[in-house]
Amino acid sequence: MGLFSHKEAIRLPSRDIHNHLLPGVDDGFRHKGSSLEAIRRLADNGCRELVLTPHKNPEIYNTDEAFLRERFAAFVQEVPAEWGVKMALAAEYMIVPGFEARAADPELLTYEDGSILIEMSYYYRSENLERTVFELALAGRKPILAHPERYIYMAETLHDFNRLADQGCRFQMNWMSLTGTYGEGSLRILRYLLENDMYSFICTDLHTVQQLGSILSIRLDRKLLRAVDKVLSTY
Repeated sequence: MGLFSHKEAIRLPSRDIHNHLLPGVDDGFRHKGSSLEAIRRLADNGCRELVLTPHKNPEIYNTDEAFLRERFAAFVQEVPAEWGVKMALAAEYMIVPGFEARAADPELLTYEDGSILIEMSYYYRSENLERTVFELALAGRKPILAHPERYIYMAETLHDFNRLADQGCRFQMNWMSLTGTYGEGSLRILRYLLENDMYSFICTDLHTVQQLGSILSIRLDRKLLRAVDKVLSTY
């Protein structure tokens, strides 16, 4: 039986800390209506807390933290209270050159516990990755590297993840990565991190309603489902 032969349905955790549900601010949801539809479906599938994490990349998006806070404050008023969903705002920060200088910036959009979501390009490794993780930890932040299994160029240097973990970095898997969508290199990273108990979160990284449908249709064999449930049991 193959590791990734799908057999049983996944269950979404009650908390999703990485998604692009805030409409009209990045490459995620474009319109309020589709975002609300996705939130309703997430609630119907057991999600009770959503932390919205728009991209924060000054090389692509001309949005500062004040703008995102304003848009979030307006949007949450549109979410019906009877859905029972707690909403919060953070951001997914691209590790651009010099980002480490912002490590102690009080304007950074972090999680309630001080954690911060960071990412790299899918095409090349950020030269300041380790420095950024170090500076964030030094500033009392708790860095979380988004979807490390999508940085396929790291498939040949898997022990680099151990060094990042030693610096205090945690790792967040995307649900769709479990399907092999991103290729064998991605699966190699995913297996390594999963087998070594290095994932702390599994999230939707949701950009569209259609993507949510694909996530909810994921089926995993029992061995892999147990490994996934082990991650989910930690938060």
